[in-house]
Amino acid sequence: MMFIRTQKILRKIIILTTSFFTILFLSISWFVFGIHIDREFTPRIAFWMEHDWSSINKDFGALKEQVDELHITDLFFHVGPLNPDGSLADDLKIFTEGLDALGTTNYAWVGSIRSKINLDDEKVRTKIILSSKWLLGKGFNGIHLDIEPVQKDDTAFITLLEEMRAALPETKISVATDEWQPDLLSRFSGSESYWTSSQFKEVAKYADQIVVMTYDTGFKDPRLYEWWVEQQTIATSNLVPEDVELFIGIPTYSEGKSFDPAVENVTTGISGFLRGYSNIRTDTKKVNGIAVYSYWETDASEFQTLKL
Repeated sequence: MMFIRTQKILRKIIILTTSFFTILFLSISWFVFGIHIDREFTPRIAFWMEHDWSSINKDFGALKEQVDELHITDLFFHVGPLNPDGSLADDLKIFTEGLDALGTTNYAWVGSIRSKINLDDEKVRTKIILSSKWLLGKGFNGIHLDIEPVQKDDTAFITLLEEMRAALPETKISVATDEWQPDLLSRFSGSESYWTSSQFKEVAKYADQIVVMTYDTGFKDPRLYEWWVEQQTIATSNLVPEDVELFIGIPTYSEGKSFDPAVENVTTGISGFLRGYSNIRTDTKKVNGIAVYSYWETDASEFQTLKL
């Protein structure tokens, strides 16, 4: 009798253990590999543009040819880093005479290292907004805000966005973000380089566009980087509302801290992005395209790769 009872207990333990590891395996497979389906998609392309394009008379005609050849819809024109008080350079000159002919949405790209600008100071935030208004008056369609790194408890950054939206209700506001990481990691991680789900949701309340800077990972394996871009596409698509445009940033530069160009490049970035788009976990209605950093580092072969 005892032997039969022991057999039943062992059988239950085996069944429970097998079930547990089966569920665990399937969960890990779902997250790591996922299920992919064929989806027709021509992503929009955005570029970060160097300072010269907005400060001197550049060849907008040649740029127009590339815009037409590729599916380029958005351009972020660098107008210089913000001063600590939120102002722009005193001698800043803006040349935008050729912008309208491009047929793109053209943003004034402003930013700063977060530690160099005190967003807790209301006067600084006000000055940033006044600087933005001045740039819009020069012919830009919107403001691309790139302040980094923004830590998870940085409420002043959210306050800046809220005030900017209130002051510029009809202006397109684009925000460059760090990469997303799972909330469980965010609770215990002291890293400044990743954003929480809550940060994405808060920013999406005030931004028209979110651009995730998915590079400088330090990865040594191209497949791992492709997987990472795929996961960023999946996760962020499920965090932003449909009325906020989502772009995934990929690199074309060749040197940088924690960066291997043989691993992180336009080919692996696009591959990871398209895998993300085809993953059934992705909310494809939220995904608009890729943002390339940067225009001045992109060579002829990389432009060919971007003909999707």
